[in-house]
Order: sequence, then C-alpha cells, then structure tokens
Amino acid sequence: MRVVATAGHVDHGKSSLILALTGTDPDRFPEEKARGLTIDLGFAFTELPSGTVVGFVDVPGHARFVKNMLAGVGAVEVALLVVAATEGWMAQTEEHTAILRLLGIRHGMVALTKADLVDDEAVSLCRLDIEERLTWPVVPVDSLSGRGLDDVRAALDRVLATAPPPADRGRPRLWVDRVFAARGAGTVVTGTLAGGALAVDEEVLVEPGHRRARVRGIESHHAKLRSAPPGSRVSLNLAGIDHRAITRGDAVVRPGQWADASTVDIALEVIAGHDFPRRGRLHVHVGSGEHEGSVRMLDAAFARVRLPAGLPLAPGDRVVLRSSARDTTIAGGEVLDVAPAARTADATARLALPLGARLMAARPWTTAAEVALLAGDEHVAGTLVRDGHAVAIGGWLVAPAALERVRGEARAAVAAEGTGGASLAALASASGIDAPRLRAALAGDPAIVVDHDVVRAAGPGDLDTPEARILLDALAAQPFNPPATSELGASPALVRSLARAGRLVDLDGVVLHADALDAARALIARAVVERGSITVADARDLLGSTRKYALPILRQMDAEGITRRRGDERVPGPRAASFARQ
Repeated sequence: MRVVATAGHVDHGKSSLILALTGTDPDRFPEEKARGLTIDLGFAFTELPSGTVVGFVDVPGHARFVKNMLAGVGAVEVALLVVAATEGWMAQTEEHTAILRLLGIRHGMVALTKADLVDDEAVSLCRLDIEERLTWPVVPVDSLSGRGLDDVRAALDRVLATAPPPADRGRPRLWVDRVFAARGAGTVVTGTLAGGALAVDEEVLVEPGHRRARVRGIESHHAKLRSAPPGSRVSLNLAGIDHRAITRGDAVVRPGQWADASTVDIALEVIAGHDFPRRGRLHVHVGSGEHEGSVRMLDAAFARVRLPAGLPLAPGDRVVLRSSARDTTIAGGEVLDVAPAARTADATARLALPLGARLMAARPWTTAAEVALLAGDEHVAGTLVRDGHAVAIGGWLVAPAALERVRGEARAAVAAEGTGGASLAALASASGIDAPRLRAALAGDPAIVVDHDVVRAAGPGDLDTPEARILLDALAAQPFNPPATSELGASPALVRSLARAGRLVDLDGVVLHADALDAARALIARAVVERGSITVADARDLLGSTRKYALPILRQMDAEGITRRRGDERVPGPRAASFARQ
C-alpha cells in the first residue's frame, strides 16, 4: 500500500475526484454533505492498474481548516494536488503547495479538474500556468463525466513507481489523526504508519506522556492484519488506554526508541513575502498535531522551537509554522537537533555541520544508546566511529579532541604528582567530567594506570600486556553483549587480576568492562527515575542487550540501591536520583 494526500483550494473538486477514483465519498459528516464543503479528513482506498493499493487522505481546502489539512499530510510522501480548470491557481493552492514543500513532499501530480466546464484553450492555458510553477505531471480530468480518470490512475502509478518506497528503519511511529471507541473493541486510532512495522500484541507508548498500551488488533483497507508494514494506512485497536486519553497529534511508538523532544533546533525556511519574528508565539504543526509553541531565530538559517510537551522526534522530521494573528503559514523547517544545549551562542556553528559531526560537537561524551535516540538511527554510532567523529571507549563514544584533552591533562597531573600518583576524583573534577568517564578515557592510554581510585604512570609490572589489551578492547567494543572471556583466550588468573584492579567486573559469571557497568548505572537510573518503573525487557532494550546480560546488571543495580525489585518491575532505589544526574 502507498498513502497519498490531496491538496488544493476549496471547491476545486478534491472530494469529488476521490469519490470518482475509489467509489467512496471521503466526506464523512452530515454537515460536509449538506454544505458541499470538506471540513475534516476523509479516507478512501483504490487499486491502481499496477496492482498498488492507494490509501487516500482527503484534506479540507478552505482557509479556516488548514490545521486539519496539515494533520492529513504530515506523514505522507506523495501528494495529489487538485486545481480546477475553471479557476486556475488560487490562494489556497499556493498555501497548500508551500506546505507540501515545507514538509519535504517532493513527489506528486496535479489533477486539473472540471475540465469539461471550459474549452480546450482554457485547459491548455491553465496547464501551462501550473507547469511554470511545478515540475509535477498535470492531467486534465472531469470527475462527473469520468473523462481522464484512467489518465489520473496511470499518472499516479508512474509517480508512485518513481517515489522512494516507505523506509523501514525498525522504528515505527504513527501520528494519530483520528481516535474513537469501537463497540466491542474499545480504543481505535488511525494514521499513516511510518518508519517501521507494528505487530499485534506489541507493547507501545502513546506520546506525549509515556502512556503504555498494547496493540490488540490492526486493520488496513478493511482487512485484519497480524502486522502492518511502514507506508500503510492503518487503524490500531489499543488495549490498556481509554480513547478519551488520546487526541489527534499524539503518536504511537515503540518504547525506548525515541527522544522525548520538547525543544528542537530547525533549519529554517521562511515563505517568500512573509516576515518572521525574531521571537514569538506561533502554531507549530508536527505530524498530525497542532501545538502552541514559542520560536526564537538563531540566525537567518536556523531557529529554536519550544513545544508544550515532549514529542517523539528525530533529525529529518519536518515542522510547519503558522501565525495565529494572520492565520497563515509563514515558515517551516527540518529538525536538526532534538535535545539542543541551553547555550545558543555556538548553536549555529554546530547546526551547519553534518549529522554525525553535529552530534559529537554538542555532546563530546555520549553513548551508543543516546546517539541512537538523538539521531533517530541505531546505526549512527558505528558510522561515527568509522568516520572518525568519535572514539569508542568502554561504554562511551568520545569526540577525539575531548579524549586527547583529558588524557593530556591526566598525564601532566600524574607527572607533577610523582610516584604517588593522583586522585581519580580530583583529576575528574579538574577535567570537568565524572570519575567513570575519566576511568574510561584513561583505560586505553598505555602511559597511564588507574589502580582503584589512584592514577599513576604505567610501570613494567602493570597489567598492560597484549593479552590484557585484547580482552579489555573486546569487552569495550561490546559493552552490554560481551563475549565470554574464554572465547578471547584470557586466562582466569588474568580476569581475576583485572577485576581486582577495577578494570573488569564479574556479575555471576558475566564479565563486563568496568566502564560498561558505569554506563549501565547511568542509563538504568535515568530510565527508572523518568518512567517510574522498568522491566527486564525495558532494561534489555535500553542497553541494546539480551536478557542473559540485562538480568545480572539489574541484580547489581538492586544490590547498589539504584533500583528495587517490585514483582516483575524495578522501581527507583535510594541512589537512583544521584546516578540519574550523571
């Protein structure tokens, strides 16, 4: 299935065209039928000559209902722009086209409707005017007589064949555009599924608010499915949540995969002829929702947008900005950073960088799990290391310049202290990082040894042997899925020595790099504090691990007072808050 949204000026025949193409009247409400005016979103399906099933989202064309129009086009990648041959390009045609451009919708076609009501010369002139504004194919059609309907179907088939297929990133997200209670089923939400597949019985979150639910059933094109692929127009029957707790603009996502973004930095695009305020309140349209937000220009190319609640966003998402005072669309942009630092002075320099360099410039110390959330892609961490933007140290990804600075400062401090060495905590404080980060940074420096909490120059008797380096590097490369030490050829004596030196930890036979346990403490503490409770499955997903390793790590967290076990869940322990701040 492919999803296509209509767009265009009021009374140019969008709904009539969808009815002629599908046999379904997309106007659902009596008021719409009585007035002959689309007020809210309508939905219909048809099969094209190629066999492709198209789910149409029909949107209102009147200026008063642009927010409903935006709710329908926020998650689609192909548009059907409708222009009446009797009137040509109009005000709402222009605004709708600008909205499609701001949303990054590059593929579509134009249906030149009501073609039987004017002569051929008028059709040709109107067509030439459209082709000067757009590069999309233009097809004359008349919905009442049926002339040109097959041409529209064929053109749409060609457009869909050239448009990229819906991406499957393994990170599903459905922006809710309709919610209701179905008799005998309970809560039902509808929307266009993007980014990944969803299956029956999956646990999901409804955002904002981290509200948990379970997918009880899935339906698409009047058929019940066990799973729905990305690009589908679907309805989800959700268990565990009341329909009155969900509204248009909410999103259904898989737990642990999305940043909770209430402030985002965007690449700003202002529509020609409109002034953009340096600071102000605007309507921010994201996905299928409209939000009252504040916007601050960083410079002519970038802006910071603050939302009233956190939404599941990632770089590459699009926003549209409308002025409530003028009731018009004035700008939009692409999301670049979903967790910008409070300091804005150097934000523009960072935002001009490519994604990987941008992430590390803002966060010289981070983790693969954090990068996956902030980038919206679990593969970015590997790319950062491969491209030289980051160095993998224990459970951390570190900007090379930051790593070299920390190591250089530690060498200088150790040299100044002499044979007695320097305190790990004191060096960490001087470097502006915490002790676990400093321990991770120095673990790969052959000139330095960290013996418990003392940092000193390496000597001939230290555990800096090739066998030790192979073991430590292998465990650091897979912090939460460590290979067995026996597979790495490490002797039990070496493992015990490294554990006594604080460079490894042995959790009931599962051997981890010490930095991995430090990273797990912070990740699990933050999660249990933010969510109130987590399960073993949550910890597994958070760490990108398996139950085999997540369970002993959780038991260690219980023993340290970071978590407390309550049935099948872990709740915050007395030390959770302090580790959550690291």
